[in-house]
Amino acid sequence: MENQIYIVQEKDTIPSVAELFGIKILDLIQANPQLENVYQLTPGSQLIIPTSVPLGFTYYTVEKGDNLYQIAKKHHINLEDLVAINGLENANYIYPNQKLLVPEEGVFAYITKEGDTLVDVSKSLGIEEEDILTFNPRIYLLEDQLIAYKIRDNNQNT
Repeated sequence: MENQIYIVQEKDTIPSVAELFGIKILDLIQANPQLENVYQLTPGSQLIIPTSVPLGFTYYTVEKGDNLYQIAKKHHINLEDLVAINGLENANYIYPNQKLLVPEEGVFAYITKEGDTLVDVSKSLGIEEEDILTFNPRIYLLEDQLIAYKIRDNNQNT
């Protein structure tokens, strides 16, 4: 896992920095055990930003004029899943230079629901169980788990 360093700015909070980089608040806190008070950041101090990106995903940098609906459509992902993947509390508020986790070209995403089984997910997505396991080596099928998958071309193996 490769990390990057972020210099805390005035008015930054753990939730605002986590949202800026499209990561979970808990992941940001865990990456920064040196923080004495997670509720009050000191401008000029450094935060470690964990940048581990799941297989099949990349970051998209929000540009002026973007909205989540356009970004979701461009990356072939359901709007609700895009919001969930990025832990966005307000789906109507994104800003330039914010980083959002999105599927790479040809990759699709599914967010698990309570009670999902590998067989159920496989059938609902129309893909083989082995393909799910290959793309998602750490799959627990807990609620709200991100599953990435590709749809096989009948003429080739993926």
